[in-house]
Amino acid sequence: MLASYEEPMTEREKQYISALLDAESIGYFKTLRLIGIIGAVLVVVVGLLASLAKPENELEKKFSLPQYIFASACFFILIYSLAIYGKKRFSRKYKDDLKDGRKLIIGIPIQQKQFVSQNNTFHFHLNFPGLLSIEVSQDDFMAFQAGEIVSVEFAKHSMTYLGYF
Repeated sequence: MLASYEEPMTEREKQYISALLDAESIGYFKTLRLIGIIGAVLVVVVGLLASLAKPENELEKKFSLPQYIFASACFFILIYSLAIYGKKRFSRKYKDDLKDGRKLIIGIPIQQKQFVSQNNTFHFHLNFPGLLSIEVSQDDFMAFQAGEIVSVEFAKHSMTYLGYF
């Protein structure tokens, strides 16, 4: 069992969580707007092409533009509702972190140490879900040994990595 405890977040950590929430929101709404524009263009093009098509025989029902517009509007409302629900659900954990202002500190054993010569960085490999390795300073790389415990800080609700000591 890994040892853990809670502490209040620093202002810098709260700003980091807030920046993550803002960046996620900006990207999300840009994507949602793009999907809306592409979807609207597709609905109009398909509607126009289908309304111009003639039935091959009397048994085929003629295309109904009002029914098509109604079905398309219902589909868009459903898709946008699901997307907004997903956004709120995803953002809730970050908002809870900002509201609560607490972080979780977990002692995790170092599985392996690794120096990456391509970019001159030092890493500790950990056996923790969602966090397989962390980049550390050269001093810490030399001070800690494999098997020792490193204290890793996470935001309490979102489990966002905040740092180590």
